Order: sequence, then C-alpha cells, then structure tokens
Amino acid sequence: MEQRAANISKEMTLLKERMQQHQYKSTPQRDEIADWVFRTHEHFTVEELIASFREKGKKVSQATAYRVIQMMLDLKLIEEHDFGKDYKFYEHTPGHEHHDHIVCMDCGKIIEFSDTSLETLKEKITLKNGFRMRKHHLTIYAECTTCPPEKRVLTRREA
Repeated sequence: MEQRAANISKEMTLLKERMQQHQYKSTPQRDEIADWVFRTHEHFTVEELIASFREKGKKVSQATAYRVIQMMLDLKLIEEHDFGKDYKFYEHTPGHEHHDHIVCMDCGKIIEFSDTSLETLKEKITLKNGFRMRKHHLTIYAECTTCPPEKRVLTRREA
C-alpha cells in the first residue's frame, strides 16, 4: 500500500510539472480527478469516472471530466483506447510498461499482455517495410472462454 501511495505521489508530481510546462492551471477539481485516474488500475470510461465521484456525493460535470481527460491526454499521462464500443476507454501510463490488449467481443473483458517475441516481430516487420517504429497499439478482439454460449451466438448475429 505504501508503494502505491508513493507511485501516486510521483504521478501527481509529474502531472504538476507537465501542467506548468504546458501552462495549464492547477485547480482542486483537476487534481482530484487526476488523483482518481492515477488510483484506477483498470481501463475506465469518463462515465465511470463521473459515477465514482457521484457515489461519493461529489459533483463533476461531464464537460469538466472530458476537459481533464483531454488535458491528461495532451500531457501524455493517459492513453485512449477504442475497443469497438460507442465510447472510449482510458488508462494512465506513468509507471506502466508497454503492453497490448485482448478484448472479449461478448462480455467486454480486457486483458493486458506483453510478449517480447511479438515485440521483436513487430519491430522486424516495421524495419522490413522501411519504417522505424515510434509507437503502436495492438488490440486482439476475441471470445473469452468464460462467456456463455448463448451470448456468443447473439453477438455474432449482431455483428
């Protein structure tokens, strides 16, 4: 628990430094939202962020939440993911190594994974085609084995 608190403190310090460098104004509400983001170690939506605040009896407008998320994207403190839904998912990046994702198309379960041989292959393919890789996102859409068969059939018909 102490390590997690130390990481959040480092992440908040990084936020403050980058906000100052990019001339963003610090406000208590921005800090509180950023703290929530850094404490969340799962992929989240803006709606989940807002709901979490409301559960605690705190008000955060949708506009404010989206502005803070955009600021954190601009400052490269979070990443945005499109996992094939009508909304985006976010995750904070400081202190986390690069990873790829597997998403269940039926239940929405998201798994993070890393594979050094796959990373080597991606780099090899990039160079073979005359490019130098700067960054990438790999998302595999699949069916997890824990989804009930009837749900899989419905999803396939809808797709």
